[in-house]
Amino acid sequence: MENREYTKVIAYVKERIAKGELHSGEKLPTERELAEVLSVGRYSIREAIRIMDALGMIESRQGSGNYLIANIEKSLIESMELMLLMKEIDYCQISKLRRAIELYTYDCAFQQMSDSDLKELADITECMGNSIGDEKVLLDKKFHDKITEGSGNTLIISIMASLSSVCRRQIEEVITNSSPETAQQLMNVHEDMLRGLVIKDLSRGIQAINRHYDLIDSQVSHENN
Repeated sequence: MENREYTKVIAYVKERIAKGELHSGEKLPTERELAEVLSVGRYSIREAIRIMDALGMIESRQGSGNYLIANIEKSLIESMELMLLMKEIDYCQISKLRRAIELYTYDCAFQQMSDSDLKELADITECMGNSIGDEKVLLDKKFHDKITEGSGNTLIISIMASLSSVCRRQIEEVITNSSPETAQQLMNVHEDMLRGLVIKDLSRGIQAINRHYDLIDSQVSHENN
């Protein structure tokens, strides 16, 4: 039973979270304390900690202990990267999901974004127009993150961040290696996405998002052939 007792440790941590006895950022009991409370061996404790770390439930800090976090992005990224390696999913499927989520979050942002949020998005867009290389890649990420944050949905924000991370290499290659014509087209769709929010033209923004993903997908497909 030793090799299954780690489940008792994970269940115990979840139970304490559910009861409000353990909160994000707080330190977990030590290995000795867990072993005494649950009557399980140190090996099972360490196996449970390893699994919870992989799932993004906890963070192990050298010399300090294990702390509860809520990093579902970590487990999502690792799962999707493994599925990509095993060819159970491909870039096209990830891109379709990203497109669907961004269409939804844009609608949310359209309804909820404040003037200060729009000002920040406008500043990002302006900087994008004057940037190249890695700086443009970073600004592109900030632009899309800002729209996703407009949904106010923590789960969607985490899922979108995970999806973007998994296909970050393809996105970076498109942004940094595009022809001047394609680069200008990408800039135009970002400006139209912003403009749709500013002038309250949802249709304009939705069309821009679809053009954006069509451009990215077309470039990735071309590079893979």
